Amino acid sequence: MASQKSTSPEMQNFLVQQQAKAQLQQTISRLTDECWAKCIGNPGTCGLLGSHSPSNYMSSKEQACMDNCARRFLESTQFVVKYFQAKANANQHSDF
Repeated sequence: MASQKSTSPEMQNFLVQQQAKAQLQQTISRLTDECWAKCIGNPGTCGLLGSHSPSNYMSSKEQACMDNCARRFLESTQFVVKYFQAKANANQHSDF
């Protein structure tokens, strides 16, 4: 019979923190990929907003697009998280 060692509370806390960090990094990566593709396009191309010359700087339209895209992405992510939290809380209360 194999013995099972319980994970210490400190280790559990560390694992939860690491998982949260990984999820945040994944969200930031996804946000960057989606907004970059929408607002900037591929290097050396015109991009979706029509910047015609490659540059080391984003145009004001590209900057505004990136800002708006990031805001919408974060707002929609927060909305979904809150929705599922409320649903989970409602399910917990209905179990009593």
